[in-house]
Amino acid sequence: MKCLVCKHNRFKKGTTVLPIERGKAILLITEIPARVCANCDEPYLDEATAQAVQTLANERLSGEIRFSKTREERAVLVAAFG
Repeated sequence: MKCLVCKHNRFKKGTTVLPIERGKAILLITEIPARVCANCDEPYLDEATAQAVQTLANERLSGEIRFSKTREERAVLVAAFG
């Protein structure tokens, strides 16, 4: 596998952070296991991890968010992956 950003082929185990926007809410998922390019730090998720992140986002963002229409505020939720 080559990095899509810098074209290097060396990776290391690491973690990444993924912000997910839905409506006016932002869910920040941290500590996601990833393969990280050793040259430019671009993270890559395997298919199972990507599916787990999507499931976590759907669970956290379904019906738990209330918005104030008066100030146009955005809610920021933070969820640890593990």
